[in-house]
Amino acid sequence: MNTEDKIAEICLNVIEFIFQKSCLLFCLLLLMMGVWSLYDTALLYYDASDQSLLRFRPQSEKEIENLYESLKGSVSWLVLDGAGVDDPIMQGKDNLEYLNKNPFGEFSLSGSLFLDFRNSADFSDPYSLIYGHHMDHHMMFGALDQYMDREFFDTHSSGRLYVNDEIHDLKIIAAATCSAYDQRVFEPSDADQVKEFIQSEAMYLREFDPETNLRIIAFSTCRFPDTESRTVVFALIL
Repeated sequence: MNTEDKIAEICLNVIEFIFQKSCLLFCLLLLMMGVWSLYDTALLYYDASDQSLLRFRPQSEKEIENLYESLKGSVSWLVLDGAGVDDPIMQGKDNLEYLNKNPFGEFSLSGSLFLDFRNSADFSDPYSLIYGHHMDHHMMFGALDQYMDREFFDTHSSGRLYVNDEIHDLKIIAAATCSAYDQRVFEPSDADQVKEFIQSEAMYLREFDPETNLRIIAFSTCRFPDTESRTVVFALIL
């Protein structure tokens, strides 16, 4: 074998070695990304299903003040009977603050349930609006999907809102879908608009008298990931 052949063979061996090592590093990188993705997903759903929050749920009107002291930024506690929603409601200086922050103030992709910053924290407004991430397995406001099923809607109409020194009963009156840009729903200062929306656009509706002095509360979440469609459930604060 002449010198040129030896050099060519050495070059081929070097190239093959680099290629093999590169493939190995690429496979290791893919494995690490897969492990991280699994860990990140597990952490996301752990945050969304954190049962430790339940220790802050008031058991009576007298304990509601303890909620505010324990979870700074909380304004109430929400229970939707049979739907799996049993969580504190937060309120920030804007509607981004609790989008990726848990009730303890820590970063969390699952975020928190939160009241629109334009609403009064005591829920005295004629129309209040609460947002939450859509999570799989009916976690967070992924639970709202259940109200889009006629049988579930017909058999689940109750809930509770713990605020200030009172526990208010809730009555689910409607379930609907809409665009995230529909100002009839997402402008909490106009209660008349939302009443008109409910009556004309609701998929399922329970009778209510829009002429009476009502307090309406809406729960909103993404209908599908990365879309402008929203699922919205409406209730009366009794």
